Formats: sequence, C-alpha cells, structure tokens
Amino acid sequence: MSVIRTFTHDSVTGVKVGKYNLADNSTVHMFCLGETVIDTGPPNDQKAVARFFKGRPVRQILLTHHHEDHSGNAAFLSRMTGAPVYAHPAGFDLLREGFSIRMYQKVFWGSTPRVSPEPLAKAVATDGGHTLVPIHTPGHSPDHVCFWEPDRKWLFTGDLFLAPRVRMFRADEDLTGHLKSLKAVLDYDVETLFCAHKGVVADGHRMLEKKLTYYLELIHKVRGLHDEGHSPTEITRTLFGKKGLVGYISCNHMSSENLVRQCLTCTLT
Repeated sequence: MSVIRTFTHDSVTGVKVGKYNLADNSTVHMFCLGETVIDTGPPNDQKAVARFFKGRPVRQILLTHHHEDHSGNAAFLSRMTGAPVYAHPAGFDLLREGFSIRMYQKVFWGSTPRVSPEPLAKAVATDGGHTLVPIHTPGHSPDHVCFWEPDRKWLFTGDLFLAPRVRMFRADEDLTGHLKSLKAVLDYDVETLFCAHKGVVADGHRMLEKKLTYYLELIHKVRGLHDEGHSPTEITRTLFGKKGLVGYISCNHMSSENLVRQCLTCTLT
C-alpha cells in the first residue's frame, strides 16, 4: 500500500511517499519551497505524487541526484506542470539516456523514465525571497548535490546525511567522496537538515559532525582489524553481525561489507 503523508516546517511543505513503509530508505520526502520542488519520489508511487501536486503550481524541479527514488517522477511532474527540471551535469547522461537498476530497486522504487534536465544555476531563486545555493557533494553518487538556504540556515541534504550512523553502503558509493562532502557542508552554519529519508532533522551541524566522526572512528576500527589479519568478511561480522535481509535481497549491492571495504580503500584528507 502506498504511503502518503504531508507535512509543513516553517515555509517548507512536503510529502512523504513510498510504495512500502518498511524502513526510512523505503520512503522518500519531497520538499516544496513555494513553487520549487526538491526531488520527485519513486516512480512506482506516481499516483500519490500526482494527488499531492494536483492543483499546486510548480515553477521548477530540482534534483539532488539521479537515483530512481529521487528522480523517478521528474519527467511525469515536468509534463504535468510544465516546470523545467534542473540537476548537476554529472548526472545528465544517466537522466537523459536512462540507467539500469537491480531487481530489488525495481520492486521497491521502480525504473526512472528518461528526462532532459538543465544545469543548476549557482544560486536558485525561489518564492518568498528564498535563495538555494547548490553544493556539489559527491560520494553517494557522482552527481549528488545539497541545497543551502543561507538566510534560514537550512540544508536540503538528499542522501548525504540519512542518519548519524549507517550500517550499509551501496556497491557504487565512494567513502572518500562522502568524507570530503561532509567536511564541505560543515563549513556552513547549518541549523536544520531536510533529509530525503529522515525528513526534518534539527541541530543540523551537530548531526553532520556526528556522522563524520562516526565514519572516521569506523575507518580506524576497520583498519585496525585488517592490520591484525582479518578479512573484510570477518571484519563485517565482528562490527555489524551476520548479513541482514537487505544484503540478501540486493545480492550485496547494499551491504555492510561494502562499507567495510570502502573503509579500507578510502583516502583520508
């Protein structure tokens, strides 16, 4: 059954959508700042997205990255409202030509229809006098961006944050990029995070610091165990226990061992 729950935080409105309400990352928050939409939800919940935006004016659609649970309704919403779609150029080919996904992704979120985005401006004006500044934050994906609202000290984080402590990584994530991106956004005086999966998160700067600290401590633990002669699989069992259901369902595309392997190969700067 589809999940649809609307919410308001200050001048930000939004909707939480998802075909399955099993965990934080199985549902997605779409945020609206006036007539500006940030991310578009999974394509297999298009009907819920259509209901939410029926009669709502949309002037522009901003994507944090190309993954199907964020870009999945971009083409549909653009056709429905006439609004252009904007994204980081690193994701243009994937969005324009389409990209393959695994079976578990098709089940949970669906396949993203092709869309032709335009490049993000250095600063994006929205309604109510707000300005959103795109910050390139690769790691989760090469095209990932966050959107910074300097007057209200808001940061729309896409999938950069997710939680202070994560137990799994996608096989294509880059921990070196994550570390650099977290350090980059920590240069901003962030008060509130708007996370695509957690929703509205208070005390944003401290929460981002906690995540960076967690990664650094985890890297130290993993490398210490590796120096003692333990394999990545053994380290994973020691730190995270046996492989969970998600690891099996995704055929290890999403797993704790991916995170452990990234801890061994990432560059600390």
